[in-house]
Amino acid sequence: MAQDPTNPHDALLKALLDAPERAGVFLRENLPEALRERMTEEPPRHLPGSFIDPAMAETHSDRLFEVPLRDGRTAFAYVLIEHKSGPDPATPIQLLGYQQRIWQRFAEQDGQGRAQRYRRLPPIIPLVLYHGQPEWSVPLSLVDCIDADAELVALQRDFGYQVRHLRPEESDARLSSDPVLRAGLRALAWAFVEHLDDAAVARLLRDLPEGHPLEQALLRYIARVYPTTESTVYRALEITRPERAKELIMTVADEWVERGKKEGRQEGRQEGRQEGRQEGRQEGEATLLLRMIEHKFGPQAAAAHQGRIERADTETLLAWSDRILTAETVEELFQ
Repeated sequence: MAQDPTNPHDALLKALLDAPERAGVFLRENLPEALRERMTEEPPRHLPGSFIDPAMAETHSDRLFEVPLRDGRTAFAYVLIEHKSGPDPATPIQLLGYQQRIWQRFAEQDGQGRAQRYRRLPPIIPLVLYHGQPEWSVPLSLVDCIDADAELVALQRDFGYQVRHLRPEESDARLSSDPVLRAGLRALAWAFVEHLDDAAVARLLRDLPEGHPLEQALLRYIARVYPTTESTVYRALEITRPERAKELIMTVADEWVERGKKEGRQEGRQEGRQEGRQEGRQEGEATLLLRMIEHKFGPQAAAAHQGRIERADTETLLAWSDRILTAETVEELFQ
């Protein structure tokens, strides 16, 4: 995966779960009990790489962890973060594809022992981290998506997964016992909140210990994702970090510059579409009027007044089109 992800959700997730101890807390707080009971005290090991389709990179991120088990074996914990504002019904089958890639990479890692590894695959426990506003409504097992009678469905094996739905209203205790994790998860949970005032942003920043390495990543995430202004974030910094407010706001000043450019480009495209629609309508009205003149007064009359008609605005063209119904001469049309 890229060292500096352009997706703001992925950038925050990377900063949040890069520390093995913090990743271990997150997995213990969110994975099924059956796996937690079998985990050792050793932190999980983050395995490099991404298994999502390149076309999905803007709306999905992932992290794969190797988890040591008490019986000496290992399991994979696969965290897929869903960045869409609503549940994606394709998630169960997407997860199946990602698990297939994980197992294949495990088995094909080198030439020796390949056949044995294909017969002794470690379990993969998928966890979907979702922070959209609507409730998760997608089946938690691929088998529940199979349209068949009970006997045929029984022939399908159950590839289930967990969902951790981050909700804006969650309490500190529900989010995480770890303050750094709590700050990052709350930031994700508030990504689709329409309005956040100074106090809300200050609460978010207060969770994160001052001077923590995640500080700038969190501020960049706020600047890129939240529907707030630079002044709002600055006032929140003055509340939580008064001595460093100016220093910190300057470290992410470029984010607001880029955001302004992006919003400007979007406005420009919108204005361009409006102008294009207006020009298209004007051309259509002019063409129609010229045909009506040619039909009523002859091709010479249409050719003589073509330039004047093509230069006229839409309202004038509509007025002339109404008048041609009663005009007895082409000159009367333009009076």
